[in-house]
Amino acid sequence: MIQKLSANSNVQARVRVILVEDDFDLRQGLTDFLRLNSLAVTSVGNGAEFNRALGTETFDIAVIDLNLPDTSGFEIARFLTRTTNIGIIILTARTLRDDKVRGYAEGANLYLTKPVDGEELVFAIRNLAARLKQAGEISKASVQPTTSWIVDRVAQSLISPPGAAVKLSGREAKFLVRLAEEKGRTVSRAELFRAMGYQEWTAQTRGLDAVLRRLRVKVRDAGMDLPVHAVHAAGFHFAGEIIVK
Repeated sequence: MIQKLSANSNVQARVRVILVEDDFDLRQGLTDFLRLNSLAVTSVGNGAEFNRALGTETFDIAVIDLNLPDTSGFEIARFLTRTTNIGIIILTARTLRDDKVRGYAEGANLYLTKPVDGEELVFAIRNLAARLKQAGEISKASVQPTTSWIVDRVAQSLISPPGAAVKLSGREAKFLVRLAEEKGRTVSRAELFRAMGYQEWTAQTRGLDAVLRRLRVKVRDAGMDLPVHAVHAAGFHFAGEIIVK
């Protein structure tokens, strides 16, 4: 019987989970159990669905199966580690030591094996989310407020004037660096597209818009609005002081 576990409801409401599992029955069962325990869950069955969800939503924790039909859970873990601050729990039937070692090497915070106990998974998610939140608050407290936005290329992060740090993907960083180089002047879509490493640009290309949309969501989650303004038929400019270091 699915049962609801007792826990602090304020903590639960902040935990957003993406579950990547190709087994439909298992995915539905885990999704129902996690939601019953007040976790906000988006469940997907493959890497393509994962990418679409990541482009439109933000998450605190990713629970990832390793054997997916179109990619490897290791690849997803590596991508999340390099481009986000999302906590990573690998949930798999693979029990070999080499798989566990690789999982942690790719950035997993926890490696759980199937069949998983529902209560164990709930508390693993809650505890990991709480630790990451605490670490983020300590990191923010260590950054001194300024009047400028800062792109830190070494840490690959954007720091807002109040000192909130947002992890950037490679293309998000290139996008902001190119805007910073123009010191408030408008940069065309074609220029930004090339600066971000895309091979070809057409007026119908939406890769730039997807990157900007994800970036706005990240900054909004940190309590700020990103001052990147679109100029009709011209491009984008950064409305404020932005420094690259």
